[in-house]
Formats: sequence, C-alpha cells, structure tokens
Amino acid sequence: MTDASLGEVWEPSRSHMMVYRQGPQITVLVDVDHPDIWRREPYRSQLQAWADEAEPEGGYVIVFWQDDVFKI
Repeated sequence: MTDASLGEVWEPSRSHMMVYRQGPQITVLVDVDHPDIWRREPYRSQLQAWADEAEPEGGYVIVFWQDDVFKI
C-alpha cells in the first residue's frame, strides 16, 4: 500500500510483505522466507483491524504465502 500513515514498519523490505487493495479486498503477499511474519505484531493487529473494518461492506483481508491462502 502506498500510505504514508502506515510508517516504515510496513515498508516491504522490512515487513517482508506486499499489501495492496483490490476493490473490497486487501491482498497480502508474504515473502516465502518469512512465512509467519503476518502473524506477528504489529502486523497481526493491523490486518485484523482492516478485516473488521472491511467486513460490513463485504470486504476482507486475504494473505498468500506460497500455495497457502488465509482469509482474515
């Protein structure tokens, strides 16, 4: 996401994730060498908050790591 309010912690080189919005869906692509990074703080809380915010409108957060897919 290109959102300065997220801060450096979400910079892909640091977070090992790429995050982007596709309509009501937020997609998270996780670096293959860091499979559980999205489950750690501060990422876990922010991903859950985005999912909670998107749900009433039919949106969701989806996380991809290799062939695994997780819906938050």
